[in-house]
Amino acid sequence: MTSRGFLIRFIDIGLIVLFGFVMISGIESLSQVELSQVAPVEQVPVEEVERTFVTVAIASDGTFTVADPASGGVMAAGFERADLLGELLRRLKDEQHDAGRELVVLISPHPGSIVQRTVDVMDVCDRLAVDKSLQTDFDLGEGA
Repeated sequence: MTSRGFLIRFIDIGLIVLFGFVMISGIESLSQVELSQVAPVEQVPVEEVERTFVTVAIASDGTFTVADPASGGVMAAGFERADLLGELLRRLKDEQHDAGRELVVLISPHPGSIVQRTVDVMDVCDRLAVDKSLQTDFDLGEGA
């Protein structure tokens, strides 16, 4: 191909690109849409609520022990039925609500306990609308 033929093709491609930009710029100026102005969202202060923590320990045999981690005192120990746990947690929740506090349950399963017992405690907390936290700090060292 001669240099003259190369120059003609180069000019042809340049004109195609130029007309493409002209067409795009004409479409864009006709399609501008005014967006509505949205008011800024105001920050709502979050009310701080005092919380009371209660530990529900699940033993390897599946029994529940309810304790106060602050004082280390045991409130109830050695029962298996989840409905009894629900009644105890409901009573504690009502007491804390009357005192202007919120109850939080710390679930501490033994590594040898069956998972269903942990799920039972979580279900009780969900039914009572009580916040919960699963404690998984297991020491699996020697002799575990």
